[in-house]
Amino acid sequence: MARAGEGGGDVLSRMVLAGLFLLAATTGMVDATTFLGLGRVFTANMTGNVLLLGFSSTTRPDGYTQNTILYGGLAALLAFVSGALLGAAVAGRRDATARFRAGFGTEWVFLATAAVLLFDTGATRGGLRYVVLVLFGLSMGFQSSVVRRMGVPDINTTVLTTTMAGLASDVVAVAGRAARVARRVATVAFLFLGAALGAVLEEQGVRWSALGALAALSLGVLLMGFGGALRPGGDLSV
Repeated sequence: MARAGEGGGDVLSRMVLAGLFLLAATTGMVDATTFLGLGRVFTANMTGNVLLLGFSSTTRPDGYTQNTILYGGLAALLAFVSGALLGAAVAGRRDATARFRAGFGTEWVFLATAAVLLFDTGATRGGLRYVVLVLFGLSMGFQSSVVRRMGVPDINTTVLTTTMAGLASDVVAVAGRAARVARRVATVAFLFLGAALGAVLEEQGVRWSALGALAALSLGVLLMGFGGALRPGGDLSV
Protein backbone atom coordinates (compact mmCIF):
# COMPACT_ATOMS: atom_id res chain seq x y z
CA MET A 1 0.00 0.00 0.00
CA ALA A 2 1.32 3.42 -0.82
CA ARG A 3 2.54 5.44 2.12
CA ALA A 4 0.69 8.53 3.23
CA GLY A 5 1.95 11.47 1.23
CA GLU A 6 2.46 9.46 -1.96
CA GLY A 7 -0.21 9.59 -4.68
CA GLY A 8 -3.44 8.29 -3.18
CA GLY A 9 -1.67 7.05 -0.05
CA ASP A 10 -3.88 9.00 2.35
CA VAL A 11 -7.01 7.60 0.74
CA LEU A 12 -5.72 4.03 0.92
CA SER A 13 -4.71 4.47 4.56
CA ARG A 14 -8.18 5.74 5.40
CA MET A 15 -9.73 2.73 3.67
CA VAL A 16 -7.67 0.38 5.82
CA LEU A 17 -8.61 2.23 9.00
CA ALA A 18 -12.29 2.28 7.98
CA GLY A 19 -12.11 -1.46 7.42
CA LEU A 20 -10.67 -1.99 10.90
CA PHE A 21 -13.35 0.21 12.44
CA LEU A 22 -15.97 -1.97 10.75
CA LEU A 23 -14.36 -5.01 12.35
CA ALA A 24 -14.90 -3.32 15.72
CA ALA A 25 -18.56 -2.88 14.74
CA THR A 26 -18.63 -6.58 13.84
CA THR A 27 -17.48 -7.39 17.36
CA GLY A 28 -20.29 -5.32 18.85
CA MET A 29 -22.90 -7.02 16.68
CA VAL A 30 -21.60 -10.50 17.48
CA ASP A 31 -21.70 -9.90 21.22
CA ALA A 32 -25.18 -8.38 20.91
CA THR A 33 -26.23 -11.54 19.10
CA THR A 34 -24.82 -13.98 21.62
CA PHE A 35 -25.56 -12.05 24.81
CA LEU A 36 -29.11 -11.02 23.96
CA GLY A 37 -30.11 -13.96 21.80
CA LEU A 38 -28.09 -16.96 22.96
CA GLY A 39 -28.30 -16.96 26.73
CA ARG A 40 -26.18 -14.19 28.21
CA VAL A 41 -22.81 -15.20 26.75
CA PHE A 42 -20.09 -13.07 25.20
CA THR A 43 -18.06 -14.59 22.36
CA ALA A 44 -15.73 -11.63 21.71
CA ASN A 45 -15.46 -9.80 25.03
CA MET A 46 -13.63 -12.39 27.09
CA THR A 47 -13.28 -10.09 30.11
CA GLY A 48 -17.05 -9.95 30.35
CA ASN A 49 -17.30 -13.66 29.69
CA VAL A 50 -14.95 -14.55 32.55
CA LEU A 51 -17.01 -12.34 34.87
CA LEU A 52 -20.21 -14.03 33.74
CA LEU A 53 -18.66 -17.41 34.45
CA GLY A 54 -18.03 -16.20 37.98
CA PHE A 55 -21.60 -14.89 38.26
CA SER A 56 -22.91 -18.29 37.15
CA SER A 57 -22.22 -19.61 40.63
CA THR A 58 -25.74 -18.46 41.52
CA THR A 59 -29.16 -18.58 39.93
CA ARG A 60 -30.72 -15.22 39.13
CA PRO A 61 -34.47 -14.61 38.75
CA ASP A 62 -34.17 -13.64 35.06
CA GLY A 63 -34.79 -17.08 33.66
CA TYR A 64 -31.17 -17.95 33.00
CA THR A 65 -29.80 -20.73 35.19
CA GLN A 66 -26.18 -21.03 36.16
CA ASN A 67 -25.81 -24.01 33.81
CA THR A 68 -27.04 -22.01 30.81
CA ILE A 69 -24.41 -19.33 31.39
CA LEU A 70 -21.70 -21.66 32.69
CA TYR A 71 -21.64 -24.16 29.83
CA GLY A 72 -22.26 -21.53 27.18
CA GLY A 73 -19.53 -19.31 28.61
CA LEU A 74 -17.04 -22.16 28.78
CA ALA A 75 -17.81 -23.15 25.19
CA ALA A 76 -17.32 -19.56 24.01
CA LEU A 77 -14.11 -19.11 26.03
CA LEU A 78 -12.51 -22.31 24.75
CA ALA A 79 -13.61 -21.52 21.19
CA PHE A 80 -12.16 -18.00 21.36
CA VAL A 81 -8.80 -19.24 22.64
CA SER A 82 -8.74 -21.99 20.00
CA GLY A 83 -9.64 -19.47 17.31
CA ALA A 84 -6.90 -17.11 18.48
CA LEU A 85 -4.33 -19.92 18.35
CA LEU A 86 -5.47 -21.08 14.92
CA GLY A 87 -5.75 -17.50 13.68
CA ALA A 88 -2.18 -16.76 14.70
CA ALA A 89 -1.00 -19.87 12.88
CA VAL A 90 -2.98 -19.09 9.72
CA ALA A 91 -1.97 -15.40 9.65
CA GLY A 92 1.68 -16.40 9.89
CA ARG A 93 4.57 -15.71 12.22
CA ARG A 94 6.02 -12.23 12.40
CA ASP A 95 9.21 -13.38 10.71
CA ALA A 96 7.28 -14.93 7.81
CA THR A 97 4.99 -13.65 5.07
CA ALA A 98 1.61 -12.65 6.50
CA ARG A 99 -1.52 -14.42 5.25
CA PHE A 100 -4.22 -11.91 6.15
CA ARG A 101 -6.59 -13.02 3.39
CA ALA A 102 -6.55 -16.58 4.67
CA GLY A 103 -7.12 -15.40 8.24
CA PHE A 104 -10.05 -13.13 7.48
CA GLY A 105 -11.43 -15.65 5.00
CA THR A 106 -11.54 -18.33 7.69
CA GLU A 107 -13.18 -15.91 10.11
CA TRP A 108 -15.81 -15.14 7.48
CA VAL A 109 -16.58 -18.84 7.00
CA PHE A 110 -17.09 -19.39 10.74
CA LEU A 111 -19.30 -16.31 11.07
CA ALA A 112 -21.33 -17.12 7.95
CA THR A 113 -21.91 -20.69 9.15
CA ALA A 114 -23.15 -19.44 12.53
CA ALA A 115 -25.50 -16.97 10.82
CA VAL A 116 -26.93 -19.67 8.57
CA LEU A 117 -27.51 -22.02 11.50
CA LEU A 118 -29.50 -19.31 13.27
CA PHE A 119 -32.17 -19.62 10.59
CA ASP A 120 -33.04 -22.86 12.39
CA THR A 121 -35.51 -21.91 15.11
CA GLY A 122 -33.92 -24.46 17.43
CA ALA A 123 -30.46 -22.89 17.24
CA THR A 124 -30.98 -20.73 20.32
CA ARG A 125 -31.33 -23.69 22.67
CA GLY A 126 -30.11 -27.22 23.13
CA GLY A 127 -27.01 -28.66 21.52
CA LEU A 128 -27.19 -26.48 18.42
CA ARG A 129 -26.85 -23.38 20.62
CA TYR A 130 -23.39 -24.56 21.69
CA VAL A 131 -22.39 -25.18 18.09
CA VAL A 132 -23.35 -21.60 17.20
CA LEU A 133 -21.52 -20.20 20.23
CA VAL A 134 -18.39 -22.13 19.30
CA LEU A 135 -18.54 -20.82 15.73
CA PHE A 136 -18.90 -17.24 16.94
CA GLY A 137 -16.07 -17.73 19.43
CA LEU A 138 -13.79 -19.18 16.77
CA SER A 139 -14.53 -16.27 14.43
CA MET A 140 -13.77 -13.65 17.07
CA GLY A 141 -10.59 -15.45 18.13
CA PHE A 142 -9.44 -15.45 14.51
CA GLN A 143 -10.22 -11.75 14.15
CA SER A 144 -8.31 -10.87 17.31
CA SER A 145 -5.17 -12.70 16.19
CA VAL A 146 -5.22 -11.53 12.58
CA VAL A 147 -5.71 -7.87 13.56
CA ARG A 148 -2.92 -8.24 16.11
CA ARG A 149 -0.69 -9.70 13.40
CA MET A 150 -1.44 -6.67 11.21
CA GLY A 151 0.13 -4.52 13.89
CA VAL A 152 -1.66 -1.27 13.10
CA PRO A 153 -0.89 1.09 16.03
CA ASP A 154 -3.67 1.83 18.53
CA ILE A 155 -6.21 -0.45 16.85
CA ASN A 156 -7.79 -3.33 18.75
CA THR A 157 -11.12 -4.53 17.45
CA THR A 158 -12.10 -6.87 20.28
CA VAL A 159 -10.60 -5.50 23.53
CA LEU A 160 -11.25 -1.86 24.45
CA THR A 161 -10.25 -1.75 28.11
CA THR A 162 -6.56 -1.17 27.28
CA THR A 163 -7.50 1.21 24.45
CA MET A 164 -9.52 3.45 26.75
CA ALA A 165 -7.03 3.26 29.62
CA GLY A 166 -4.14 3.98 27.25
CA LEU A 167 -5.94 6.97 25.77
CA ALA A 168 -6.68 8.44 29.20
CA SER A 169 -3.17 7.88 30.55
CA ASP A 170 -1.54 9.24 27.39
CA VAL A 171 -3.58 12.44 27.61
CA VAL A 172 -2.12 13.02 31.06
CA ALA A 173 1.40 11.90 30.11
CA VAL A 174 1.71 14.24 27.12
CA ALA A 175 -0.31 17.16 28.50
CA GLY A 176 -3.43 16.63 26.42
CA ARG A 177 -1.77 15.78 23.11
CA ALA A 178 -2.07 11.99 22.94
CA ALA A 179 -1.05 10.40 19.64
CA ARG A 180 -3.65 8.99 17.27
CA VAL A 181 -6.59 10.04 19.45
CA ALA A 182 -9.06 9.94 16.56
CA ARG A 183 -8.53 6.28 15.68
CA ARG A 184 -8.76 5.18 19.28
CA VAL A 185 -11.98 7.10 19.86
CA ALA A 186 -13.34 5.82 16.54
CA THR A 187 -12.63 2.21 17.54
CA VAL A 188 -14.64 2.63 20.74
CA ALA A 189 -17.43 4.44 18.89
CA PHE A 190 -17.74 1.78 16.19
CA LEU A 191 -17.90 -1.05 18.72
CA PHE A 192 -20.63 0.86 20.56
CA LEU A 193 -22.55 1.51 17.34
CA GLY A 194 -22.19 -2.13 16.33
CA ALA A 195 -23.57 -3.26 19.68
CA ALA A 196 -26.47 -0.80 19.46
CA LEU A 197 -27.35 -1.80 15.90
CA GLY A 198 -26.96 -5.46 16.80
CA ALA A 199 -29.40 -5.03 19.68
CA VAL A 200 -31.95 -3.40 17.38
CA LEU A 201 -31.57 -6.17 14.79
CA GLU A 202 -31.72 -8.90 17.44
CA GLU A 203 -35.17 -7.67 18.45
CA GLN A 204 -36.33 -8.64 14.95
CA GLY A 205 -34.70 -12.06 15.29
CA VAL A 206 -31.28 -13.30 16.34
CA ARG A 207 -30.44 -14.25 12.75
CA TRP A 208 -30.61 -10.60 11.65
CA SER A 209 -28.01 -9.35 14.10
CA ALA A 210 -25.74 -12.20 12.98
CA LEU A 211 -26.26 -11.24 9.34
CA GLY A 212 -25.51 -7.62 10.26
CA ALA A 213 -22.20 -8.73 11.76
CA LEU A 214 -21.42 -10.72 8.63
CA ALA A 215 -22.18 -7.70 6.43
CA ALA A 216 -19.93 -5.44 8.53
CA LEU A 217 -17.11 -7.99 8.38
CA SER A 218 -17.49 -8.39 4.62
CA LEU A 219 -17.41 -4.64 3.99
CA GLY A 220 -14.49 -4.15 6.37
CA VAL A 221 -12.37 -6.81 4.72
CA LEU A 222 -13.31 -5.46 1.29
CA LEU A 223 -12.14 -1.96 2.26
CA MET A 224 -8.85 -3.29 3.64
CA GLY A 225 -8.36 -5.27 0.45
CA PHE A 226 -8.90 -2.17 -1.70
CA GLY A 227 -6.47 -0.34 0.60
CA GLY A 228 -3.78 -2.91 -0.19
CA ALA A 229 -3.40 -4.17 3.36
CA LEU A 230 -4.27 -7.82 2.71
CA ARG A 231 -1.81 -8.73 -0.01
CA PRO A 232 1.49 -10.38 1.02
CA GLY A 233 3.95 -7.66 1.93
CA GLY A 234 1.22 -5.00 2.05
CA ASP A 235 2.28 -1.73 3.70
CA LEU A 236 0.47 -1.21 7.01
CA SER A 237 2.05 2.15 7.86
CA VAL A 238 -1.26 3.86 8.61
